[in-house]
Amino acid sequence: MVILHADADAFFASVEQRDDPALRGRPMVVAHEVVACPSYEARALGIHAGMPLRQVQRRWPQVLVTGYRAEAYEEASVRLFEVFRRFTPLVEPGSVEEAFLDVTGRDRGDPRGMAVALRAAARAEVGLPVSVGVGRTKLMAKLASRRAKPDGLVVVDAELEARVRPRLRLDELWGVGPTTYGKLHAAGLFVVADLHALNEDDLKRLVTTAMARRLVSIARGTDDATIRLPGPRRSVSASRSLPATRTRSKVVAVLDGCVERAVARVLSLDGAPRLPRRLEVLVRYDDGTQVLERGPLAAPSLDPTVLRSAAGDLLERTAYEWDGRGVTMVGVTLPLPAPA
Repeated sequence: MVILHADADAFFASVEQRDDPALRGRPMVVAHEVVACPSYEARALGIHAGMPLRQVQRRWPQVLVTGYRAEAYEEASVRLFEVFRRFTPLVEPGSVEEAFLDVTGRDRGDPRGMAVALRAAARAEVGLPVSVGVGRTKLMAKLASRRAKPDGLVVVDAELEARVRPRLRLDELWGVGPTTYGKLHAAGLFVVADLHALNEDDLKRLVTTAMARRLVSIARGTDDATIRLPGPRRSVSASRSLPATRTRSKVVAVLDGCVERAVARVLSLDGAPRLPRRLEVLVRYDDGTQVLERGPLAAPSLDPTVLRSAAGDLLERTAYEWDGRGVTMVGVTLPLPAPA
């Protein structure tokens, strides 16, 4: 198997730098009250996503700021995936700017050459830097693309994988979060080599069955290399972060904007528009806690007025104004019926 993981670098910031030459090579952020995406020049200063914009401007007044342009990013994503699919039809999206590509048999025995060609095509046709990792499994390809950033290429062949895999830190593994790693750490497990003497039943005493199975496969080198082609979208979401607040006008305005973006995304999908029958609203507080409220619509609809009203009702059910914690993110999801 030959798997590529292609990931556009600092996607939102790169689109802005592509479209405005004055931003190139300079520290800049895409932000609306909080940083959505810093350029690599801004990251070098210590700026990261989720940082309040006021803090950035106070500490680094030289940093340039642009607003969030959803349409520009969506258009860039479409063009990027057109490039990916020209190299192989086996493309599994990871997000709007990254994907796994199975190029087994299409690389003519030269995966590095194919990765070089893909990166060149993305730069020439979309105007974006794309880092690519090459590996035998999705895990190795993704770890390789992380090492390749920014704007680079790393190939993990069989010989390198044999040396690297046992030394991989468990907290570096894709999908192993802080809670899972804490349990593994407490059991004296730190790197993949520490798993070699354990079987699935041993690990199920520490983590979930699915995670135990995955860790065993990683230790044995039999982890996932299957590309899963996307089916029809089952839902469309939009969210936005904001500085911690309980101010009603701010939270409602952000929610209304999310509804508008979600409706636009549904209308941009191929085929006849699918009308949602229900709605979900998510609120995240400043301590990381999230509250999700769900509710049916009176009738299937994509009318923004109807959806804003229904979303507002669900928002009220969270009682955020009286909670005592600040709201740091608001999101809306429109579950979609299956295509006719």
